[in-house]
Amino acid sequence: MRNNIVLIVFKKELLDIFRDRKTLILSILIPLIVLPALSYFIGKASNNDIKNVEKSISINITDKSNSNLSKFIKAQKNIKIINSKDVSNDIRTGKILLSITIPKDLDKNIAHETDAKITMDYDNSSTNASTAVSIVKAYIDQYSKEIVSKRLSDRNINANILNPIDIVEDTIDKKESGVGKMMIVMLVPLLLIIYSITGTMAAATDLGVGEKERGTLEPLLTTKANRMSILWGKLFAIAIMGIIISLASLSSLFIAMQQKNGIFSSTGKADLNLNFANIILIMLIPILLTMVFGAIQLSISIYAKSFKEAQTYLSPVMIIGMILAYLTMLKDAKSIEGYYFNIPITNASCLIKELLVGIYNYNHIAITFIWMIVYVVVALLFARYMFSREDVVFRA
Repeated sequence: MRNNIVLIVFKKELLDIFRDRKTLILSILIPLIVLPALSYFIGKASNNDIKNVEKSISINITDKSNSNLSKFIKAQKNIKIINSKDVSNDIRTGKILLSITIPKDLDKNIAHETDAKITMDYDNSSTNASTAVSIVKAYIDQYSKEIVSKRLSDRNINANILNPIDIVEDTIDKKESGVGKMMIVMLVPLLLIIYSITGTMAAATDLGVGEKERGTLEPLLTTKANRMSILWGKLFAIAIMGIIISLASLSSLFIAMQQKNGIFSSTGKADLNLNFANIILIMLIPILLTMVFGAIQLSISIYAKSFKEAQTYLSPVMIIGMILAYLTMLKDAKSIEGYYFNIPITNASCLIKELLVGIYNYNHIAITFIWMIVYVVVALLFARYMFSREDVVFRA
């Protein structure tokens, strides 16, 4: 296998990929703009809903005794009272966000310092209703604290006796950046791995079964380039395409996190403090995964008779890969059990999580990269085996 022949094949395949405008649009442009667009529109819609609820909360109050609590709630500026004749239906249709039922003897029970209970009915599947409930609960808590304060004052007891311990929170990261950092640690490994798995699919299918259907594979095999040179050239082209798509997805995540009204706007700016070594290790992982899945997908594509058959074979590979990628999405980077680093794809996600938060567990790094190298070698050997078989290459 001569390097110059591999380079020629690599350039030829890369040019073929980039000549197709649909590939550029679907594989690069869409990953680049989809997440920022979704972040903006979802964030804007969510923020508008919250603001609308905070501005005007439509509730029904059933209170025959016209209690002081009822008067207190009605006195709040953002409370809109709607007298409902069919509470369940009005809650279901969204006419009211919640209904409060206050017992007849509430003020009497409070005066006698006995338990007093009220009932709140709402739709727990509605985000607006949940927001409204949290606001109304805060009003009721405020009212309850005023009652407790008055009771203690009547007994000449300092209200601070109810809070013997004052908690002062001191976080190792800035408070405004903690949630943002958590979101990044959750999403970056997932996006890197998913795009490493899916990003090479179009290119691998086109350079395999696509060439079969176009009738360009046989002429390529009759040139001076041997099959291994052709294989390496195709694999390098597929890997480069996968890396570009991974970078596009990361760029889209960065853009989304900078949006003022996006879904990340309330999380603050995450301060990851990544050094050069972190970045290199993090970027090596999707590159190796791209080589693994590129080789597997090219092998399957070469075996398939048509695009449709190739997609049928590739779908389970995609599904399994994505399941393993999602497996640790909610896993805390600081409490990952060791056996996760022996599970394909999952180990890559776990290691990226640790590196993002500054954890350098050399055992985990060594185990993950050893397995990654094993995956690459096995995938390349499989691709070589498939590409060397006449009954596979010329299967029709």
